Amino acid sequence: MNQLADPFFLRKALAKHSRHPLSMVTTTSSLALAQMQTSKTSLRTFRFKCHLNGWFFDLNQACTADEVALSRAINEPVAFVRRYLRRAVLKDRIGIVGQEILPKMGLVRDHRSWLCEAGQLIQERDSVFGFQTAYPSIGFAGDFSALVLKHALGATLTQVCILLALWEAKIVFRGSELTASDLAARLGLCKSTLSTAIMGLVTSEQLLARADPNDDRIVLLSLRLDKAWVQEQQDLIRSYLQKLSVHSSALG
Repeated sequence: MNQLADPFFLRKALAKHSRHPLSMVTTTSSLALAQMQTSKTSLRTFRFKCHLNGWFFDLNQACTADEVALSRAINEPVAFVRRYLRRAVLKDRIGIVGQEILPKMGLVRDHRSWLCEAGQLIQERDSVFGFQTAYPSIGFAGDFSALVLKHALGATLTQVCILLALWEAKIVFRGSELTASDLAARLGLCKSTLSTAIMGLVTSEQLLARADPNDDRIVLLSLRLDKAWVQEQQDLIRSYLQKLSVHSSALG
């Protein structure tokens, strides 16, 4: 990531729960979810968007337009990459100049709004990229999504948001369990929308569900820390937070 000398600044609202980097990623992902249709392919698309937007806004660099290279980078077929790029160009979200992909104004405006609402620190740029994030939060969201997809190919962005909210509860607030109502409030979703996603995470052994001992009508949800794929999520989050700590120290 580029080393930046001048300070970043906060615009608009703070994250719903805290200024912790994991909270901001959770909020940003839930805001992205609100703009997408939840389907079996939505997480794949979100993963690709994170790859592109990480180049644009985390690194302030153009992304390659080489479809084969992109296919390898996101572990998706070339046809998937081609379809998305064509749609994004038609919707005026990106432009392809030679062998480079660059963001269009609408994409910059929307991501600035989402990141600021999540409490992310950004730095305005007098360039086609418009701004730069203080640290590679978009790239991390993409890496986390890729890890979830690696274990569960049919995973959705809703499920990623649920997992992020549970990791936030554990790491930021030292809580091991949340209810569906807790998740609905945190992510801005209705419980009926969450139910199928929760069931899928329980089936894929990423979540554990148990009845509340004080009220068996309430189900308590927690991460399956005994499973290797959940441990991989924890390792990725720890690596991300450690890198942020080093980066913050370097910036002074």
